Amino acid sequence: MKRYKPWYDKKKKCWRVDFPDRDSEEGDLLYVASEFARTGLYFPYNDSQTKDRDYDGHAHYFEGVLKALLDDPKEFTIKGLEECYSAQEQEMLAAVQERLRQMQEEKK
Repeated sequence: MKRYKPWYDKKKKCWRVDFPDRDSEEGDLLYVASEFARTGLYFPYNDSQTKDRDYDGHAHYFEGVLKALLDDPKEFTIKGLEECYSAQEQEMLAAVQERLRQMQEEKK
């Protein structure tokens, strides 16, 4: 039975969605919902690998942005890209970056 709206498959322990014109998709809810809506989340940022390039680094999950921050706290920035983040996300990134800075200072 085809299901054209996202649903949780208990046997496979993942989310799924069927399409009338292409293969079904399965995975976590964010991925399946993105495929269902034919759009997705995009979080641009810059770090030491992208700061001098014509393109930004990016993630499709906020967790990916946090990972980039943890990997490169001194060079990580969303300056000029703030419109892509909610106020709450911006506050969290700033707090994590500040705590990492404090920890670095404590080591000295």
